[in-house]
Amino acid sequence: MTTDPMVVRDVFVSHYFLLAFLTSLGTLQISVTISGARGLWLTPHRTVTRWLGIGLIVAGVLIFYGQPLWIEGPWAEGSVEANSATLAWGQSSWSELSGARNVNDIHGGLDGRTQAIWFPLAAVLAIVTSAVVGSLSLRITKSAELDPGESDPVDDSSDGIAGLSNRSYFSNLPVSWRNFRAEIAGLWTSGLEAADRWSLFRMIFGGAGRKS
Repeated sequence: MTTDPMVVRDVFVSHYFLLAFLTSLGTLQISVTISGARGLWLTPHRTVTRWLGIGLIVAGVLIFYGQPLWIEGPWAEGSVEANSATLAWGQSSWSELSGARNVNDIHGGLDGRTQAIWFPLAAVLAIVTSAVVGSLSLRITKSAELDPGESDPVDDSSDGIAGLSNRSYFSNLPVSWRNFRAEIAGLWTSGLEAADRWSLFRMIFGGAGRKS
């Protein structure tokens, strides 16, 4: 039986996207619990969020490599030894599960270009998911912690990762942008001056010293 490469690619893309999304989301959750960026936590609790991140990574890998057992594709029993152009369509057996994903990209497997498209999209979706769920989680947490009528103490000067420790991504973005606009001119100028001090022409002509 000849398998349509486009059908095979559609199956692989959907499975790979799920793998990339779950592992990206899990990795992000572990990272933000380490940095303390509560605005991106999926749960209000650091330990729970970190274990959830580990679970997402493990689940993504297990689902991706285990799907051939219950989802039909070009990995039916006997297909591992077959030519990739004539793979049988069906479910994989346990004995051939390790080679079920070994499909040539010419016949529907994923090539580097396809992965370069879908992996960033999955990573972006993971960030968006963390931002949205994190905002809801942070709001619920603050509502439970604060007494009625008590204001939420937030340092307006903090931004970036530091700002996410007590502010949602969407609340932190305007503050970060405002501070960036205020500081970029000075950072750009100081950066150019530092680079110019090491300029080859200034070194040759004796002008590489720091200005007094």
